[in-house]
Amino acid sequence: MNSKERTPLIGITCSRLTGGAWGMYSLGHFMDYTFSDYSQAILHAGGAPVIVPAAQDRRSLGAILDSVQGLILSGGPDVHPRRYGEEPLAGLGEVDEALDQMELLAAALALEKNLPLLRICRGIQVLNVALGGTLYQDISSQVPESICHTPKTDKAVNTHTVNIEPGSRLHKLIGRREIWVNGKHHQALKGLATGLVVAARAKDGIVEAVEFPGKRFVMGVQWHPEGTWRHDLHSKKLFLSFVRSAGEWS
Repeated sequence: MNSKERTPLIGITCSRLTGGAWGMYSLGHFMDYTFSDYSQAILHAGGAPVIVPAAQDRRSLGAILDSVQGLILSGGPDVHPRRYGEEPLAGLGEVDEALDQMELLAAALALEKNLPLLRICRGIQVLNVALGGTLYQDISSQVPESICHTPKTDKAVNTHTVNIEPGSRLHKLIGRREIWVNGKHHQALKGLATGLVVAARAKDGIVEAVEFPGKRFVMGVQWHPEGTWRHDLHSKKLFLSFVRSAGEWS
């Protein structure tokens, strides 16, 4: 690490729910196991992980974001559709109002501060909603001929391919136009928010990655690199690039 870099503190938001999206198909599915994956990935990439619980107000959240050098919005339950102006549909899953409130505020404040941001699964959806975008509440019932985005596998298993947009930051980072990823989600971006650009899509057209050009590092992926970084070079590169950006002196 050179003189212009430091060991960055990386905030990781966490769900209040045990189990989460991976449920019985994970080797262990309690909250501490789930967020250990994020923490271990950040440690390996050279950062220092800090868990950010849902119990926050603007003052406390502002203090946390003043202290960290990067922020991950992690996976979790569905975003309540009222946050993007829709009524609930039949396919809507479990929601958490307190988590919605905290993460939407965290996304807005972090963007104002130009913090490096990595958004994973629910996190990419929160980012889109925070900027005025909308979501598919349930892919299988709203997107005809969609592929399976909710496979019955552990999160260490890559399950489908995504096509990466040439010229995107993700493409420059990964160096390939197509990769396998470990998706596990039934919601997805529908109306893209102003400022975001698509960096990858699944074969059925579902948005799988977004970026915010002009920001230091703002990237959202719909899959779970925290589950595959130990053996998947593309996932490892994503965490290394994020932590490197957070470690640079502003």
